[in-house]
Amino acid sequence: MKNIKKITLGMLAFMLLLTTSCEKFLTEEPTANLPENLVLNDVTGLNLLLQGTYRMMRDGNNNPPVSSPSGIRLLSTVSGFDMMVNQEQVGNNWYFYTYSNQRYDATSSITSIMWTSLYKIVNNANIILENVDKAIGSQSDKNAIKGQALALRARCYFNLVRMYQHTYSIAKDQPGVPLQLTSDLEPKPRATVQEVYNQVVADLTDAETLLLEFNRPSINYYNIDVVNFLLAEVYLTMEDWVNARKYANKIRASYELMTMGEYKAGFSSPNREWVLGYEQGSQDYWWYDSPACWFDFGQNNAPWQAEQILPSNYFVDVIMKDDPRLLVIANPLYPGKYAATKFLELRDEPPYGNLYDFRAAEMYLVEAEAAARQNDVQTALQVLNMLQQQRGAALTNASSQAALIDAILLERRKEMWGEGLEWFDILRLQLPVERTTAQGHYQNIHVPQNSNKLIMMIPEKEVINNPLLIQNPNPDQQPTFVP
Repeated sequence: MKNIKKITLGMLAFMLLLTTSCEKFLTEEPTANLPENLVLNDVTGLNLLLQGTYRMMRDGNNNPPVSSPSGIRLLSTVSGFDMMVNQEQVGNNWYFYTYSNQRYDATSSITSIMWTSLYKIVNNANIILENVDKAIGSQSDKNAIKGQALALRARCYFNLVRMYQHTYSIAKDQPGVPLQLTSDLEPKPRATVQEVYNQVVADLTDAETLLLEFNRPSINYYNIDVVNFLLAEVYLTMEDWVNARKYANKIRASYELMTMGEYKAGFSSPNREWVLGYEQGSQDYWWYDSPACWFDFGQNNAPWQAEQILPSNYFVDVIMKDDPRLLVIANPLYPGKYAATKFLELRDEPPYGNLYDFRAAEMYLVEAEAAARQNDVQTALQVLNMLQQQRGAALTNASSQAALIDAILLERRKEMWGEGLEWFDILRLQLPVERTTAQGHYQNIHVPQNSNKLIMMIPEKEVINNPLLIQNPNPDQQPTFVP
């Protein structure tokens, strides 16, 4: 990746150490005066580099943070059936969040930001991994640093391969993304999707062992639970139902579901269901990180009322009718539309609230789906009903495998709405996208099954600078995936 420029170690250390200064997120206070030899030769320096890498991940490398976990969640949310970008508020500026050519154009900012930011995090992880084994410090500290770096790298590659190629089940032999496993940044061809997934699984499996005894200081850090969560998501996408079920069950066994009172509280306060989240101090909070900002119309004195995302009328009136999780109001600014109240700021001054990333309910649904795919209808129904009962929702009583799978996927849509699963579910389930003005959407959109509009093209500058890269097909010339 030629455009990810290799910089001097001293400058890299200085930049990363500065990014870790905060009140609650990764609370150790670093110093830019750390001797350069300690950065890579001592676990203290490596740990500070690791914290800087965490911060780059959480903030999307400030580029802007569309590549952060929250930013990717936003893009995925508005790629689905139920949520839409508020065209009355943002006009044409957000076309890259619909299925216009800005979404997949190789020269667009969105595809370049995603690629560059995630590979910068990968490169930081590689620097840590190259030096941790020979660093001065205890073995337990080395294991913790190494395991976290592997998990961070794995998550980046999992996102990259899903954004820039079709789903594993149909594209495992197709070009995925380059596997950069060292910090040399030499140009590399695209590894196959299978090879990328093999590396993701290998990194997470190693991290699982290394983090076995790591007690994280706070919910901000990747520990074995985060690794298990990621493994369940990866295996679900690979349609490895045995392992998806196994790892999802590890989370279900360790994390209780939040109450409906907590569900309605706005997703800004960590509770027993949060597996990964980011505690915020007054210097940590950025408005564009927060789902409360994207959906908010001032329901809770929120200072950031971006009014960017609206639920469709069809979702509110049909899909979620009479469901306790339907948290909406009549839109105070746009008559005939709705505004969501699922995500709320805690207060009207810093820190406004905390950011959630992973929560256990998703794993209940993964376990149920994986069990149903194995035709273990009894277990699948039992796990699904646990979630429904806790939410006060209607209980599913489907007895056939096909009907139960459909019910689980519908429950996933209801439980996790607005939380960023939509795009990746459309890809892995090979679904078409149908949105109509009759449903309350702003445009009629038809994206066929396995459309090349669903994946991003490789940034043009990358292809120019790296002759080993093969570009993805332009959807205007090749509309759908061809094996």
